[in-house]
Amino acid sequence: MSMIIDFQNVDLRYEDEYVLKNISLHIQEGQHTVILGANGSGKSTLIKLINCELYPSYKNEPFKREILGHERWVVSQLRQQIGVVTNDLHSRFSFDAGYLSGFETVLSGFYGTIGLFDHLDHTPEQTQSALHAMDRLGILHLQHKRVDQMSTGELRKCIVARALVHPIKAILLDEPTVGLDIKAQLDFIEMMRSLARSGTTVILVTHHIEEVFEEIEHAILLHAGGIHASGETSAVLSGANLSVIFNTQLEVQKSHNRYSIQPYHFSLTL
Repeated sequence: MSMIIDFQNVDLRYEDEYVLKNISLHIQEGQHTVILGANGSGKSTLIKLINCELYPSYKNEPFKREILGHERWVVSQLRQQIGVVTNDLHSRFSFDAGYLSGFETVLSGFYGTIGLFDHLDHTPEQTQSALHAMDRLGILHLQHKRVDQMSTGELRKCIVARALVHPIKAILLDEPTVGLDIKAQLDFIEMMRSLARSGTTVILVTHHIEEVFEEIEHAILLHAGGIHASGETSAVLSGANLSVIFNTQLEVQKSHNRYSIQPYHFSLTL
């Protein structure tokens, strides 16, 4: 089984300020993983390291940062191996590409563009791949709907399908249910489960433990720019660990294979 992410002793600093320090992170193909941390813990910077938007700071000690076995990538080629869905990408389509149809949004994944341009010709094979990605997520009914007429959840699914036009090995989802109502959140989580079961490695980056679904068997907790804990999800997502990374006393509950948290010694009086 190939290694998707292999970081050893990685630092990232701006001038003398460390944003990430001594990060060792290993995610294998098929190892569905949640990276959980509070706001300011370093999640966004870690995503940029994985995306090749940033590279590690040099240090005298040995360190390694490899994605799919390579230290460096042409970003357009990396996107054909690891799909990335972020709220920034969602916002760009929402604000700048409301005129696009769902199909055009998905098709733009072949070009890494926000929208399509006259000089970009697409092939019948690309058309079929885009339609297949939409069908895979159950959103073929959105192919003619304009982005500015879509709900937040509908657009989010189109952006996921945009990543799936390539035969990717993994998909990185950054806070994927932000802005979704309860039904849309549940629908989106079921969609993530379907991706995981179909063979696409899911890497979920979040601060919401409620997003962690049954197929995620590996958890990594970020705290203050470092890894506080990593390992099997059921062991890592403990009240003791989450109390540290969120700086408040918490209890963790698990029911029907879904996690939730509540304040320590919480009681409800009827």
